[in-house]
Amino acid sequence: MPPTATVVARRRTTGLQGLGLVDGVSDDAWIAIARAEAAVDPDAAGRVSIVLLDFNPTPAMNDDGRDVDALTDFQRFLAPPARGAITDEVLAGERVFAEIGCATCHLPSLTTAANAVAALSRVTFHPYSDFLLHDMGALGDGIAQGQARPADMRTAPLWGLRAAGRLLHDGSANGIEQAILRHDGLMFLILYLTAQA
Repeated sequence: MPPTATVVARRRTTGLQGLGLVDGVSDDAWIAIARAEAAVDPDAAGRVSIVLLDFNPTPAMNDDGRDVDALTDFQRFLAPPARGAITDEVLAGERVFAEIGCATCHLPSLTTAANAVAALSRVTFHPYSDFLLHDMGALGDGIAQGQARPADMRTAPLWGLRAAGRLLHDGSANGIEQAILRHDGLMFLILYLTAQA
Protein backbone atom coordinates (compact mmCIF):
# COMPACT_ATOMS: atom_id res chain seq x y z
CA MET A 1 0.00 0.00 0.00
CA PRO A 2 1.56 3.34 -0.97
CA PRO A 3 2.21 5.60 2.03
CA THR A 4 0.38 8.43 0.24
CA ALA A 5 -2.92 6.50 0.13
CA THR A 6 -5.72 8.43 1.80
CA VAL A 7 -8.37 5.70 1.51
CA VAL A 8 -7.87 1.98 1.89
CA ALA A 9 -10.77 -0.23 0.86
CA ARG A 10 -11.31 -3.79 -0.20
CA ARG A 11 -13.91 -4.60 -2.81
CA ARG A 12 -15.07 -7.94 -4.10
CA THR A 13 -14.96 -8.26 -7.85
CA THR A 14 -18.39 -7.72 -9.37
CA GLY A 15 -19.63 -10.73 -11.30
CA LEU A 16 -20.27 -10.31 -15.00
CA GLN A 17 -23.10 -12.84 -15.30
CA GLY A 18 -26.34 -11.33 -16.47
CA LEU A 19 -25.02 -7.82 -17.00
CA GLY A 20 -26.23 -7.82 -20.61
CA LEU A 21 -29.76 -7.95 -19.18
CA VAL A 22 -28.96 -5.14 -16.74
CA ASP A 23 -27.57 -3.08 -19.62
CA GLY A 24 -30.79 -3.77 -21.54
CA VAL A 25 -32.95 -1.97 -18.97
CA SER A 26 -33.78 1.49 -20.29
CA ASP A 27 -32.37 4.64 -18.71
CA ASP A 28 -35.96 5.78 -18.17
CA ALA A 29 -36.65 2.65 -16.10
CA TRP A 30 -33.68 3.36 -13.78
CA ILE A 31 -34.84 6.96 -13.36
CA ALA A 32 -38.40 5.78 -12.61
CA ILE A 33 -37.11 3.32 -9.97
CA ALA A 34 -35.11 6.08 -8.28
CA ARG A 35 -38.13 8.42 -8.31
CA ALA A 36 -40.42 5.72 -6.90
CA GLU A 37 -37.95 5.03 -4.07
CA ALA A 38 -37.69 8.77 -3.33
CA ALA A 39 -41.47 9.06 -3.17
CA VAL A 40 -41.62 6.33 -0.50
CA ASP A 41 -38.52 7.21 1.57
CA PRO A 42 -36.29 10.06 0.37
CA ASP A 43 -33.63 9.26 2.97
CA ALA A 44 -33.14 5.69 1.75
CA ALA A 45 -33.78 6.29 -1.96
CA GLY A 46 -31.16 5.35 -4.51
CA ARG A 47 -29.68 7.60 -7.15
CA VAL A 48 -28.97 6.82 -10.77
CA SER A 49 -25.29 6.86 -11.68
CA ILE A 50 -24.76 7.96 -15.26
CA VAL A 51 -21.49 6.89 -16.85
CA LEU A 52 -20.41 8.55 -20.07
CA LEU A 53 -17.62 6.91 -22.02
CA ASP A 54 -17.12 9.27 -24.90
CA PHE A 55 -13.44 10.16 -24.69
CA ASN A 56 -10.50 7.95 -25.60
CA PRO A 57 -7.19 9.64 -24.73
CA THR A 58 -5.07 7.05 -26.59
CA PRO A 59 -6.90 6.02 -29.77
CA ALA A 60 -3.69 4.89 -31.47
CA MET A 61 -3.22 2.12 -28.90
CA ASN A 62 -6.52 0.40 -29.68
CA ASP A 63 -7.13 -2.50 -32.02
CA ASP A 64 -9.43 -2.27 -35.01
CA GLY A 65 -12.46 -2.94 -32.80
CA ARG A 66 -12.86 -6.67 -33.40
CA ASP A 67 -11.42 -7.67 -30.03
CA VAL A 68 -13.49 -5.08 -28.21
CA ASP A 69 -16.64 -6.21 -30.01
CA ALA A 70 -15.91 -9.86 -29.24
CA LEU A 71 -15.32 -9.13 -25.56
CA THR A 72 -18.45 -6.98 -25.40
CA ASP A 73 -20.56 -9.74 -26.98
CA PHE A 74 -19.07 -12.34 -24.64
CA GLN A 75 -19.99 -10.28 -21.59
CA ARG A 76 -23.39 -9.23 -22.95
CA PHE A 77 -24.53 -12.82 -23.40
CA LEU A 78 -23.30 -14.30 -20.12
CA ALA A 79 -26.41 -15.72 -18.49
CA PRO A 80 -27.26 -14.64 -14.95
CA PRO A 81 -26.75 -17.17 -12.16
CA ALA A 82 -29.50 -19.76 -12.46
CA ARG A 83 -32.34 -19.65 -9.98
CA GLY A 84 -32.92 -22.73 -7.90
CA ALA A 85 -36.25 -24.51 -7.72
CA ILE A 86 -39.14 -22.22 -6.76
CA THR A 87 -40.53 -24.16 -3.81
CA ASP A 88 -43.06 -23.16 -1.14
CA GLU A 89 -40.10 -22.41 1.15
CA VAL A 90 -38.57 -20.09 -1.47
CA LEU A 91 -41.90 -18.29 -1.92
CA ALA A 92 -42.20 -17.87 1.86
CA GLY A 93 -38.66 -16.49 1.96
CA GLU A 94 -39.51 -14.00 -0.78
CA ARG A 95 -42.50 -12.81 1.24
CA VAL A 96 -40.29 -12.25 4.32
CA PHE A 97 -37.69 -10.52 2.12
CA ALA A 98 -40.38 -8.08 0.96
CA GLU A 99 -42.02 -7.67 4.38
CA ILE A 100 -38.83 -6.66 6.15
CA GLY A 101 -37.91 -4.11 3.48
CA CYS A 102 -35.08 -5.84 1.60
CA ALA A 103 -36.99 -5.71 -1.69
CA THR A 104 -37.01 -1.91 -1.51
CA CYS A 105 -33.43 -1.75 -2.81
CA HIS A 106 -32.90 -5.38 -3.83
CA LEU A 107 -35.70 -5.40 -6.44
CA PRO A 108 -36.67 -8.99 -7.20
CA SER A 109 -37.47 -8.37 -10.89
CA LEU A 110 -36.52 -6.00 -13.69
CA THR A 111 -37.47 -6.02 -17.36
CA THR A 112 -35.30 -5.05 -20.31
CA ALA A 113 -36.48 -2.60 -22.95
CA ALA A 114 -37.08 -3.51 -26.57
CA ASN A 115 -33.82 -4.67 -28.11
CA ALA A 116 -32.75 -5.68 -31.62
CA VAL A 117 -31.30 -8.84 -30.02
CA ALA A 118 -34.30 -11.08 -29.24
CA ALA A 119 -32.54 -12.74 -26.29
CA LEU A 120 -32.32 -9.34 -24.57
CA SER A 121 -35.66 -7.86 -25.64
CA ARG A 122 -38.39 -7.38 -23.03
CA VAL A 123 -36.91 -10.06 -20.78
CA THR A 124 -37.93 -10.18 -17.13
CA PHE A 125 -35.03 -11.26 -14.95
CA HIS A 126 -34.40 -11.55 -11.21
CA PRO A 127 -31.23 -9.76 -10.04
CA TYR A 128 -32.51 -8.70 -6.61
CA SER A 129 -31.04 -5.22 -7.05
CA ASP A 130 -32.02 -1.74 -8.15
CA PHE A 131 -28.39 -1.09 -9.22
CA LEU A 132 -28.68 2.42 -7.78
CA LEU A 133 -26.32 4.30 -5.50
CA HIS A 134 -27.44 4.41 -1.86
CA ASP A 135 -25.93 6.23 1.09
CA MET A 136 -24.85 3.32 3.27
CA GLY A 137 -23.43 5.40 6.11
CA ALA A 138 -20.68 3.49 7.93
CA LEU A 139 -21.01 0.60 5.47
CA GLY A 140 -19.63 2.82 2.68
CA ASP A 141 -15.93 2.40 1.95
CA GLY A 142 -14.85 6.02 1.63
CA ILE A 143 -14.28 5.99 -2.12
CA ALA A 144 -15.77 8.83 -4.15
CA GLN A 145 -16.00 7.78 -7.78
CA GLY A 146 -17.99 9.52 -10.48
CA GLN A 147 -21.32 10.43 -8.91
CA ALA A 148 -20.76 8.11 -5.94
CA ARG A 149 -19.92 9.88 -2.69
CA PRO A 150 -17.70 8.27 -0.03
CA ALA A 151 -20.64 6.64 1.80
CA ASP A 152 -22.43 5.56 -1.41
CA MET A 153 -22.53 1.97 -2.59
CA ARG A 154 -24.32 0.48 -5.58
CA THR A 155 -26.89 -2.09 -4.55
CA ALA A 156 -25.26 -5.42 -5.24
CA PRO A 157 -27.38 -8.01 -7.04
CA LEU A 158 -28.24 -10.98 -4.84
CA TRP A 159 -28.67 -13.47 -7.68
CA GLY A 160 -26.39 -16.41 -7.04
CA LEU A 161 -26.31 -15.61 -3.32
CA ARG A 162 -26.58 -19.27 -2.33
CA ALA A 163 -23.15 -19.88 -3.93
CA ALA A 164 -21.44 -16.84 -2.36
CA GLY A 165 -19.07 -17.55 0.50
CA ARG A 166 -18.61 -13.93 1.55
CA LEU A 167 -21.09 -11.07 1.32
CA LEU A 168 -21.09 -7.27 1.08
CA HIS A 169 -18.91 -5.17 -1.19
CA ASP A 170 -15.77 -6.00 0.77
CA GLY A 171 -16.52 -9.63 1.63
CA SER A 172 -16.58 -8.75 5.34
CA ALA A 173 -19.81 -10.64 6.09
CA ASN A 174 -19.68 -14.42 6.10
CA GLY A 175 -23.42 -14.95 6.16
CA ILE A 176 -26.81 -13.37 5.54
CA GLU A 177 -27.33 -12.51 9.20
CA GLN A 178 -24.03 -10.59 9.35
CA ALA A 179 -24.83 -8.75 6.12
CA ILE A 180 -28.23 -7.68 7.47
CA LEU A 181 -26.69 -6.45 10.72
CA ARG A 182 -24.06 -4.46 8.80
CA HIS A 183 -27.00 -2.69 7.12
CA ASP A 184 -27.96 -1.42 10.60
CA GLY A 185 -30.70 -4.00 10.36
CA LEU A 186 -31.24 -5.45 13.82
CA MET A 187 -35.01 -5.37 13.31
CA PHE A 188 -34.57 -6.94 9.86
CA LEU A 189 -32.45 -9.67 11.41
CA ILE A 190 -35.02 -10.41 14.11
CA LEU A 191 -37.76 -10.68 11.48
CA TYR A 192 -35.52 -12.83 9.28
CA LEU A 193 -34.64 -15.21 12.11
CA THR A 194 -38.27 -15.39 13.23
CA ALA A 195 -39.29 -16.34 9.71
CA GLN A 196 -36.61 -19.07 9.63
CA ALA A 197 -37.88 -20.65 12.89
